[in-house]
Order: sequence, then C-alpha cells, then structure tokens
Amino acid sequence: TRVSARTAARSTSSLSPRRPCWSPSRHPRRPRHPRGGGSPPARASSTMSDVNAVVIQPLKEFVKDSVHLVKKCTKPDRKEFIKIAWATTCGFLIMGFVGFFVKLVHIPINNILMT
Repeated sequence: TRVSARTAARSTSSLSPRRPCWSPSRHPRRPRHPRGGGSPPARASSTMSDVNAVVIQPLKEFVKDSVHLVKKCTKPDRKEFIKIAWATTCGFLIMGFVGFFVKLVHIPINNILMT
C-alpha cells in the first residue's frame, strides 16, 4: 500500500500517537457493505441496488467490452480493404436490383387492383 508523505511524517514524528476523537463504545461501527464502500443509506438501499443492477452494471460491462474491442481491432491492410469494399458494392447492387424488380412487378399489379 502507498503511504503519503504526511502520514509518514506523522508516524515518524516524536509526538505521541494520535488517539481517535471518538470512543468505539459510543459510536459502534456500522457493518460494511459487501462491495466495500460502506453501508448504503437505509431508505434508498433497495431502489439504489435495483438501479445499480438494471442500469449501471450493464453500462459498465458494455463500456468494458467496447474498450476491449477497440484495443483488439486493427486497421485493415489494402488487400482486405479492397475485398470489403467490393463485397459492400456487390451488396448494394444486388439490393438495388431486388428493389427495382419488386417495384417493376408491383406497378402492374397495383394498376390491376385499382381498376
């Protein structure tokens, strides 16, 4: 563990050791929270744990996974980029022709149904 300069100076000084300003018998310690952050407030414990479980934990996992993905990703080389660009172009052309033929067939059927 790290020891700050102020704490080190206190422990090595010739002064008497510091005594707590409160007595444990007058102020018993509250039980610690399982995650180590101290016990949560009594009135908001159930709603805060629900919010933590439903909102905060999934967001933390998503951010952690996203950072991991970005660190693992590499920039494609020229050959891989051309292959991806060609596949994307073919996909656009195929979808365009499918849409064109669907529209080409739909126009006469729509005219027959409307008359």
